[in-house]
Amino acid sequence: MRFTVILSPDSGGYSVSVPAMPGAVSQGDTRDEALRNIAEAMEGWLEAGTRRNYPPLAETPERIAEMIREVLEDRAEEGLDSVVETAIVPIRVAVPA
Repeated sequence: MRFTVILSPDSGGYSVSVPAMPGAVSQGDTRDEALRNIAEAMEGWLEAGTRRNYPPLAETPERIAEMIREVLEDRAEEGLDSVVETAIVPIRVAVPA
């Protein structure tokens, strides 16, 4: 499986979140570290969700755009530049159909 993530540079690293997995967030000192950390967080999110019969949300352009808007608003409130990036992160946890 693969999911889109939103990377937001911050002082000394990156914050990263997953539109299809509410509450799945992580960070890292580098982009690569942030992507590794979010992959681990996503695997844990899916494992817990599987036990509770709670699948990830549908990954739609609208959902991704909404999270980008939220991240940009947060950055503006903090006086940061309007810079975000998306990436696709593959994960190893199987999600039941």
